[in-house]
Amino acid sequence: MPVTPAQRLWIVVVSGFLAGTAHADPGSLNPDAFDLSGALDRDVAPTRPGFELVIGAGYTQGVGGAGMIGSVEDLAGPGGHLEAQLAVRTSARFSVGAYGTLARFRRGDLIPDGDRAFGATAGVQAVWHSRESRALDPWIGVGTGWRGLWRSPMGAPSSSEHGLELLRLQLGIDYRISPALAVTPMIGASVSLFVIEGSAVSDGLSQVHDNRLNFYGFSGLLGRFDLGG
Repeated sequence: MPVTPAQRLWIVVVSGFLAGTAHADPGSLNPDAFDLSGALDRDVAPTRPGFELVIGAGYTQGVGGAGMIGSVEDLAGPGGHLEAQLAVRTSARFSVGAYGTLARFRRGDLIPDGDRAFGATAGVQAVWHSRESRALDPWIGVGTGWRGLWRSPMGAPSSSEHGLELLRLQLGIDYRISPALAVTPMIGASVSLFVIEGSAVSDGLSQVHDNRLNFYGFSGLLGRFDLGG
């Protein structure tokens, strides 16, 4: 059976490739030539004990009980939040400090146009870092504190809910850009319970009788600044 020009070309190419491989110097081949992991996850100096400031922003949304208002989702939809933390890095792997957040929510399902909903939290938190001498450093934060939620109707006094943020959990991965700065994508969740509430129709704050838990999820991007000792 005659060989076509196309088949003859493939025979030449394959033969040349095999011949070149057979005479190649094995030491000249770099098996890690396309391994980019080292470009990101490199060795870094361990973070020194001292103060650190964390600031960031992201998305948040809650569900669950909200006292006389009914449910969190009736009052507030998804929203954006700002976060700040000030901590003491007691070692390369551990820090403890305070956190605070502010949130602005879209109006909920039962809230008329023009009304606004806001939220805030504050408390204490401990953070454990898993890889103190690598550029990529997964960490976990656990905290507890206070949570507040406000509804601000147009042309009317605000109502509010206040309670305990029973458990706040954060997960993130620091990427160390320089000895003084790391950026970290973060996700988290918290469990809260409102215990007192106030409105324009009541005199001051009163006890919440509908003690249902509420749950908030949040995600965002943080910047961690090492301030030194």
